[in-house]
Amino acid sequence: MSQSRYDLHPAYVIHSRSYRDTSLIVEVFTPAQGRMSLLVRGAKTGKSKKSLMLQPFRKLHVSWAGRGELPVLSAVEEVGASMRLQGEALACGYYVNELVYHLLPRYEQAAELFVLYWPVVEAINNPETRDIALRQFEFSLLEQTGYEPLLSHEWQSGNAVEPSCRYRYSIPEGPELTESDKGLVISGSTLLALHNRNYDALGNMKEARDLARALLHFQLNGKELLSRSLFTSMAKLQSPKNV
Repeated sequence: MSQSRYDLHPAYVIHSRSYRDTSLIVEVFTPAQGRMSLLVRGAKTGKSKKSLMLQPFRKLHVSWAGRGELPVLSAVEEVGASMRLQGEALACGYYVNELVYHLLPRYEQAAELFVLYWPVVEAINNPETRDIALRQFEFSLLEQTGYEPLLSHEWQSGNAVEPSCRYRYSIPEGPELTESDKGLVISGSTLLALHNRNYDALGNMKEARDLARALLHFQLNGKELLSRSLFTSMAKLQSPKNV
């Protein structure tokens, strides 16, 4: 980084952790710098207004100074309304933040993904728009980080995917025509809808979700996300035994 000071850049908080006795390290997502860490001095003293604003799912402008790996936050402003997520929507919000935290490299420009972030946060608050928004963000993140999956052609033969056919998807290679139900089997229509970014045309959301989950699991090297545990806990609470 050539500059030593940055003023009022758009940002979202995706993670924070304690640092020494009174400070925090806050991970923020910005369009020009991508994911980066900021040191927030004195955030835990009870006198810092910064710590009250540095919360997930808020539109922020942040300023910082420093050339090293841990520049210091100098100012933060809230711009626009924040989102109050509860229940499954909150779990989905944490899921989106974890994906950014674990998969987006530090200081990698991510303007296109940044533009998608807030609409996804808004959409996951509505059960009717949640699934489509998550699939769009997942596949956009895969593309942004250089892991765009093969969706339009068979990986061995090179034949174009046909919407009426079924394919077994091998990760990381791609789809292969199959008549079996074993493995990760996906319809050609789902693959082509994802390839064309036509998420409204996804007739089988479960297929798209299963493919996204498998691709992300591979890129995460098998790391389990904390948000998955939250989903599991919610499912147990909603089971008939708990009604």
